[in-house]
Amino acid sequence: MRRLSSCGIAAWLLTVAAAVQAQVPSGPGDWPQWRGPNRDGISHEKGLLKQWPEEGPKVLWQIDSVGAGYSSLAVKDGRIFTQGDIDGVEHILAIDANTGRTLWAVQPSPVAALLTQRLEDEFKKIDQNGDGRVDELEALRRFGWDFNKHDQPVEGDGRARAASRAAAVFAQLDADKNNRLSYAEAANVLRDEFERADAKDEAADVQKLAAERAEASLKAADESKDGRVSRQESRGSWLDRKFGQIDERDPATNKGDEELTRDEIVAYLVKSEPGRDGELSADELAGHYASRNPVGDGQLTLEELRGFFGGYRNGMGDGPRGTPTVDGERVYVEGGNGDVTCLEAASGKTIWHVNLRNDFGGNVPGWGYSESPLIVGDRVIVTPGGKQGTVLALNKKTGEKIWQSADLTESAHYVSAALAEIHGIPQIVQFARESVFGVALDDGRLLWKYNAPANGTANCCTPIIDGDLVFASSSYGTGGGLAKVSSAGSLQEAEEVYFEKKMACHHGGIVKIGDYMYSNAGGALICMNFATGDIAWQSRSVGKGSLVAADGMLYVLSESQQVALVEATPEEYREHGRFKYTGHGRQSWAHPVVAGGKLFIRDQQSLTAYDVAE
Repeated sequence: MRRLSSCGIAAWLLTVAAAVQAQVPSGPGDWPQWRGPNRDGISHEKGLLKQWPEEGPKVLWQIDSVGAGYSSLAVKDGRIFTQGDIDGVEHILAIDANTGRTLWAVQPSPVAALLTQRLEDEFKKIDQNGDGRVDELEALRRFGWDFNKHDQPVEGDGRARAASRAAAVFAQLDADKNNRLSYAEAANVLRDEFERADAKDEAADVQKLAAERAEASLKAADESKDGRVSRQESRGSWLDRKFGQIDERDPATNKGDEELTRDEIVAYLVKSEPGRDGELSADELAGHYASRNPVGDGQLTLEELRGFFGGYRNGMGDGPRGTPTVDGERVYVEGGNGDVTCLEAASGKTIWHVNLRNDFGGNVPGWGYSESPLIVGDRVIVTPGGKQGTVLALNKKTGEKIWQSADLTESAHYVSAALAEIHGIPQIVQFARESVFGVALDDGRLLWKYNAPANGTANCCTPIIDGDLVFASSSYGTGGGLAKVSSAGSLQEAEEVYFEKKMACHHGGIVKIGDYMYSNAGGALICMNFATGDIAWQSRSVGKGSLVAADGMLYVLSESQQVALVEATPEEYREHGRFKYTGHGRQSWAHPVVAGGKLFIRDQQSLTAYDVAE
């Protein structure tokens, strides 16, 4: 830890005091970080519409070029900053807030250099025949059908091209040249596509076909010739993938005997794969290609290959999650894989870069790093998680470590930290895998912990802090609790005031206005007294999602792309307008933003600006 002179300490404390009050510098029309100027979901905007037209507020502009992902927005001095996965590569973007024009879109230079080296290494491995290109079979073996996501479209007759590609793949896989592809010939390459392409014969005798297929499968796999197929004997055959479904369970134990009989195989085929013979004809594969409609040429260039390794990948949606933080002329960003970068706001030039996993022993949460960096004075606060320390303070000018919370080693989850001063101690309040807690701003020492709101699956909601009271909440059947932090000198302790299961915040955040909190992150929109936990009212409104507040109103966004304007009052639910926009096939998880008289909504690669000024 750095040592400061008495003058340095005084200056630092003044900086901290100002930061506690103002967070990062912001002016009228700014939303410079996650959840707004003070990380509380409240905009300072005034003079906004109190009633929307029936069709919703006017659309000022819309773009579809911010890339896939769930990152929300930071708005500063007429510029929007966000992150997105563009052509498979994680980018940081700056956009003109008045026109939607992209000012710059960059990948941090150290990350780009590492990616280039990896691409060269991967290309050599994948190009098994050494012809200097990745052909379709090589791409399928390495990536499966997903390679088509990054195989860029080419001009021409798409159906004819798909048929030609299918024919070429068929010819290469048909090792015995019998014009049929067996599971052994093709499944390791086609994977799930093999089963999808195996068309159902509506005219087939289902029972007879199942019996013939079961007999052939049993004969091929039953090495011991005992009339049964063990788990080991099934390896490499289609029976291996379906073993658990075929092996009938004993009702008393709910477990199978780990052996497959002919009758069990027949029963499975009749029920789950009726009319399917377990082989592919050339026509079946061609029909499957036509239905899947691949738009590329079936080959991957080095640039196309970049899309497989250039960003964060997840079954719940690819792309970055964290929101940038703007501090003066610098932008601080955390990517889905833990890349923390400081960039020039004007140009996107990288100033410094670190990786939470490689440099600080972090462990990437199951759905990716989703945090938005917190700036406090000369420090950047991020949460790598792991044995070296859950929370980390970096020098915001250089990226050098100031401290890491060595006595707190919980795994990181999906929460962005908040700044507080409780009983005279400036501290970082964060919510990790096991608890919500406070660590001292000066050296990262643990001050207090509160475990009840943690669910262990996904803690996402930034805590709400008022004086020595901290409210934290999570979903998955958990709920939210208020803790009172007491102090005895340098020691602090959190004691629960109440716990309310209905205030279960998944990912959508909570806003506190006056004595009341509002959240739609558990399903219903709830208004609850912060100090007592008494629920004033609840409404279905537009459903589960996220919300922010501005000029006495709540801007409520649902996961299903509905938006409502609701009065922020504990008296009753009062809606002042609603509209629905077209989504992109995934739930809307990026939080809305109100800045400069505009409502900004990001839905995957689309960003829309609505005029909400009076």
